[in-house]
Amino acid sequence: MTGSRSGRDHPSRKYTPPVCRAKTDVVIGKDTSYVRTMKQTALVLLCGLLVCLVLLGTGCTQQQPGTPAGSATVSPQVTYTSNETLVAFVDSAAAYVKANGKEKALREFNNKNGSFFKGELYIYAYDFNGTTLAHPVNPEAVGKVREGANGVFVTEFADVVKNGSGYYPLVYANPAHNETLETKLCYGEKIDDTWWLGSGVYTGPVEPAVAASADEPSTTQELKSFVDNAAAYAQKNGKGAALSAFSNKSGPFVAGNVYIYALDYSGHALALPYQPQLVGTSFYDIQDNAGRYYTRTEIALAKSGGGYLLYQYPDPSDNFTVKYKVSYVRPVDDSYWIGAGVYTSGDLLVDDELRQFVADAKAYAQKNGKDNALAEFNNPNGSFMKGDRYVFAYDYNGTVLAWPYQPGQIGVNRLNATDPMGAHHVQAMLAGAQNGTALVDYYTVNPATNTTELKISYVTDVDGTWMLGAGRYMEPGPAVLRA
Repeated sequence: MTGSRSGRDHPSRKYTPPVCRAKTDVVIGKDTSYVRTMKQTALVLLCGLLVCLVLLGTGCTQQQPGTPAGSATVSPQVTYTSNETLVAFVDSAAAYVKANGKEKALREFNNKNGSFFKGELYIYAYDFNGTTLAHPVNPEAVGKVREGANGVFVTEFADVVKNGSGYYPLVYANPAHNETLETKLCYGEKIDDTWWLGSGVYTGPVEPAVAASADEPSTTQELKSFVDNAAAYAQKNGKGAALSAFSNKSGPFVAGNVYIYALDYSGHALALPYQPQLVGTSFYDIQDNAGRYYTRTEIALAKSGGGYLLYQYPDPSDNFTVKYKVSYVRPVDDSYWIGAGVYTSGDLLVDDELRQFVADAKAYAQKNGKDNALAEFNNPNGSFMKGDRYVFAYDYNGTVLAWPYQPGQIGVNRLNATDPMGAHHVQAMLAGAQNGTALVDYYTVNPATNTTELKISYVTDVDGTWMLGAGRYMEPGPAVLRA
């Protein structure tokens, strides 16, 4: 199987978006300190301009070696750490472009030893299609369209500066603080209709992401809670911040072998902590080892509000050996969904109680004969009715012999029937039983909840002419998935 799901900078946006579009009208989220600070910006810049004019008039400015006369320069003695100097830094970069041209400017912006790299301050540049033009901290990104959290940052920041310039608050890994995620205020300017540039200053710690539990989820309920908690974090802090947190394999959304992954509704990966190189890859047409398009099932479940699925997937903790995996997926918003899964085994999916239930039904049929057994299996008050656990039976032509919750289906041929996800589950049950016993998963209505849910059934041959089986529904609960 190819393209299985399992840097340095992880940009991400705060929950509250900026509403400003110009330097003189600034309101950033709910942080009123930005408003107070930016009210002073125009006065500071005006004073700075007057000082520059005086210096120019007295000949006190110095031209950097190799810089053409008239080019905008950034003095190496200046340390840019405030919002005011952030604007000046970006303005000077824009002036450098106008004086020297795009090609030379991008070379300078990409130079980590150049005049536009000042510790936490550096210039990055993108075109309006999202392609990286300059990034001295991540030179490998140049020429590529950013994906995942980076893609959110680039797309939304570009929207801010399309009308000229603006501010964009986000969460970003600070290389000066061991790649810790911190809040960051960015400022950008449009150069022309094709590209823009920007920079940013770190403003403080970010609200920590707290997972549902530090322990690795091991039951269906714990798995669902783990994903629900991640969705709550994403809805509170915004898509960019969430994708950054989900992409961090040392973060709180990776618990042992269980981790949050994120995709959009076209099947493109947005966050994969163990396989970040696959972010941006489409999984829509990829099949697991059983031949099923598992991502399509996940998308359908997410669109319906959420649910479980069973598929076969490489385990990164075991040299990417393909194993059964039960995942729970759910939507975050109308642009993407998330999930997490627990690697498991057939012995856990089909527990001893279910195996014994099926074995007892087979023994009953062999002892009492087919007709008596089918009468008992179809009896809603019989000994083989245990709530949502019951016996069903088919002959090998695909005709229903026993289905206590659907008596109208008795005698109906369902050989070509499919479940809501399009799987030919009856054919799978017949093929598995003909080989002795088998585990089959599919979606059907749970009579206890009257909702369509994932069901794991265990089937067995009776006498070579017909088969029977029973199953468990993968609803949230205490069902153990991990030994």
